[in-house]
Amino acid sequence: MLIDWENLLTNLKEMPPPESYSITAGFDRLCKEIASEVGEIVNVFVFIPPHLVYTFGETFHKIGFFTIACPKIRGKKGEEEDTTDLTLINFGQKAIEDIKDLTHLCLGSGDKDFSLLVRQAIRKGLKIIVVASSERSLSTELIKLADKIYIFSPTEP
Repeated sequence: MLIDWENLLTNLKEMPPPESYSITAGFDRLCKEIASEVGEIVNVFVFIPPHLVYTFGETFHKIGFFTIACPKIRGKKGEEEDTTDLTLINFGQKAIEDIKDLTHLCLGSGDKDFSLLVRQAIRKGLKIIVVASSERSLSTELIKLADKIYIFSPTEP
């Protein structure tokens, strides 16, 4: 499972009240549902800008996810460029090529920027799972390419 955390976080339909807000419960529920319907989730990698690592890194570590910090870098014109999408795409391409018994690609983002990665996975014969935090954050392109779509909600049951 490859998660673009900033994408999921910024596209939440609405923030739940603090007393029911739980990233851990949300991911526990999501992983349980995917594992029971699809099969084993081997690893979860969370791609996240460094400033969000300070807020969410401990939570991801405690639930056994691997956190990959993706810094913003200065572009040729001096503006900040986000590296999260490119890092996730490069990581995903390497996994698709190197892991021989991979059956599914699970993408935690509804962003159409990942369409090429998804198409590469499909050409390798992988099934596609997309996790988004709301229906409105899903690109129509990913909806068409996905075999299964799940909605993430960071709430206690």
